[in-house]
Amino acid sequence: MSNRDETYPVQDLILTSREAQELLKIGRTKLWDLTRKNAIPAYRVGTGRTSALRYKRSELIAWLDRNRV
Repeated sequence: MSNRDETYPVQDLILTSREAQELLKIGRTKLWDLTRKNAIPAYRVGTGRTSALRYKRSELIAWLDRNRV
């Protein structure tokens, strides 16, 4: 099932690192820094340290809400 499928709830979208950067309006380095510090939840796809990371849209939005100034 594709992330873009209309039957897939938007809050459950799984984002690539690039999509997460676009959603949060931050750069690659800042996203990695937040991920490495466990400030935002991420999921490894594959094995090893160089495997791809994925992010749940709903968790990123919740993180933004918790860190509102």
